[in-house]
Amino acid sequence: PFAAQRCTARSVPPRLECTRFTRGSGFFATAGAAAQGRRMKVVRDSNYRHVFGEVGKQRYEDLRISSKATESCGIRGNSKFVCFPWEAGGGGALACLVSSKFGRMPRDIPLLIGHSGPVLDFEFNPFDENLLLSCSEDLTMKLWRVPDEGLKQHMKEPLLNLEGHGKKILFCTFNPSASNIMASSSFDLTTRVWNIAEQETAFSITMPDQVMHLKWNYPGSLLAATCKDKKLRIIDPRASEFAGETKVHDGVKPSKVEWLGGSSPSDERFKLVTTGFTAQAERQIGIWDIRRLGDADAGTPLTILSLDQGTGALYPFFDHGTQMLYVAGKGDANVRYFEADAADPYMHFINDFRTQVPQKGFDFLPKRCMDTTTHEIMRGIKLEASAIQPISFKVPRKSDAFQEDLYPDAPSGGAAMGADEWLGGGECRDRLCRPMDPEKAPAAAAAGPATTEVFVSVKDLKKQLADAQARIAALEKENELQKAKIAAQDKEIEALKAGGDRRSVLLVRGASGDPPHSAASTL
Repeated sequence: PFAAQRCTARSVPPRLECTRFTRGSGFFATAGAAAQGRRMKVVRDSNYRHVFGEVGKQRYEDLRISSKATESCGIRGNSKFVCFPWEAGGGGALACLVSSKFGRMPRDIPLLIGHSGPVLDFEFNPFDENLLLSCSEDLTMKLWRVPDEGLKQHMKEPLLNLEGHGKKILFCTFNPSASNIMASSSFDLTTRVWNIAEQETAFSITMPDQVMHLKWNYPGSLLAATCKDKKLRIIDPRASEFAGETKVHDGVKPSKVEWLGGSSPSDERFKLVTTGFTAQAERQIGIWDIRRLGDADAGTPLTILSLDQGTGALYPFFDHGTQMLYVAGKGDANVRYFEADAADPYMHFINDFRTQVPQKGFDFLPKRCMDTTTHEIMRGIKLEASAIQPISFKVPRKSDAFQEDLYPDAPSGGAAMGADEWLGGGECRDRLCRPMDPEKAPAAAAAGPATTEVFVSVKDLKKQLADAQARIAALEKENELQKAKIAAQDKEIEALKAGGDRRSVLLVRGASGDPPHSAASTL
């Protein structure tokens, strides 16, 4: 569908008007004008028609990357760290590298080794870059706090340990707007929403089939899940019910999902994109409007794009600021990117970035990590067989000045609302945003993001409990000694009373610490 074709007067009747899209540039040709000897060329208005990918000069090498197949994207990163599964026997291990330390890594790097089974998914907290959430086949989710300087030794004790699922947990993901809220999905056919501050399940819904991908929408009010039964389901977690469902792709291989829209409330927030396969194993991209899921034509997408005959699942990543969609497939050596449009055909293919090395996983860093001086609009991290390769997507501009038209405001890293407000059914607020201009960014940072709750680690809680129990035992022993002392003094007083020695009784009372008037009144 992206082949460059142009209509000419010889191939099209003079009175017939036809429009065909040409690759990348957005050129259109009108046959009627060509028949009249005039050639009309219209360029689609976009700042991102010439985006190109560029391999970073530095990368992370000599890594022992886990060979465990999972449905997650396989790698995560932010401005401080890059995290990926490490090949280790006897359970799941995660490596968390400081993002600024490139080069060859030692074979015995410190790891997160708290899980007793393989790690199936993990994600950094969007409001605290030192917090990492992981889920595993051992039926638990763990929240880790990684020091700013990175791990110096193996970390076994997490901050929190969340239990409740009956089978291995496939996905875990933070709410993008509300603090301390996350969702998980498991082989026990339940999708749960957790209040991390209280370490308990807030909402739960039973799924008809196994979930293959789970995503929050932009304001964090709905969840989209693609399932093994080839259906897309929209979940309203606070109502514990499905808001809609439809069949998306006919193929048996996993489908993935991503929400469209952005910071400005519009009809685009009701749209989402899915990737999947046809019955003939051809890979597809579909655009859907959730408002139509209850109609008679609920199974009809807004548009379907056919790609190729690849075998790996395609993972969509949407930049809500630039309205660009990036699609990377496991086992592929390329990343396709598109630009979303509110009108038909809804998605314009721009180009694809190609390398010679296939990827085992792919992810993008938060928008605030971009280098605006080089006109970088997105930065990806590509997981290879034994290395991680950063990839920058840039817009070619001659000027070195900040290009305001390329950089809408981006999420600041602060929570728009608290967990109690979200759980109470409050209206979901949009993510807090900050300007991308380096001159304005410090002022926005000085205002500070919303504060997040301070968690106490399990290790610290155990220590505090042991100290408290020791203190209680010491106080109880001291209390028994004081009781014995008082009992002995009472016996002595009674003996003196029996002998009629009033002066000795007063002396004993004074020795026990009672005021003289109190001793006299008692006598």
